[in-house]
Amino acid sequence: MSSNSKQTQLPEEAPKADDAYLSVVVLCFSRIFPAILNAAVDLNLFDIIAKLQSSSHHSTFSAFEIASQLPNQHPQLAERLERMLYVLTSYSLFNCSIRINGEGKSERVYALSPIGQYFAFDKDGGSLGPLSTLVHSGYQDLWSDVKDAIINPNNNEHFQKVYGSPAYEYFEKNEELTHIFNKATAHSGPLEMKRVLTLYKGFEGISTLVDVGGGVGNALKQILYK
Repeated sequence: MSSNSKQTQLPEEAPKADDAYLSVVVLCFSRIFPAILNAAVDLNLFDIIAKLQSSSHHSTFSAFEIASQLPNQHPQLAERLERMLYVLTSYSLFNCSIRINGEGKSERVYALSPIGQYFAFDKDGGSLGPLSTLVHSGYQDLWSDVKDAIINPNNNEHFQKVYGSPAYEYFEKNEELTHIFNKATAHSGPLEMKRVLTLYKGFEGISTLVDVGGGVGNALKQILYK
């Protein structure tokens, strides 16, 4: 037997060093995930899977089955979608398992995770998907020069420096961004208030409740119907 067949023992610190290195590599590519998440929200991917789960006796679905619900069908759609599903699963937005299909071949199947469910609309219209769109699309130019916001002594309002006006003035002039902002607050607000009402009992037994804030009164409605 050759001496080359002797197994080499790695030092105990090697796995920890590998973990640190891989974590740094992930950070280097960290800008990719927000783009993929935004694409998934734009494609209504979370709602598509939620509807499949609620209307089928199956709880998990292949990339081909999910892709069949998307517009612009083409031969590469399922394969491209699966690459997106890989990434979203690695961030725990989906659960992934293996099953044997009708052809006797193994395939990955996916289901919404408890985290991913927050990006699908619930029965009350709550979802964090529009909030993700706001942060990604509405504020994306803010992230391009964060360094200046730190080291420039004259940069006291980074939003105004980037967009030319304070946030609310800019929103008034940009109808599309205003729509995105209003949609994000309208659909994320119910989720937050639902959590508040689950834990906070201070509204119980009161005879008068006045809403003096902005918006359209959704928080007040949730309190009254609790």
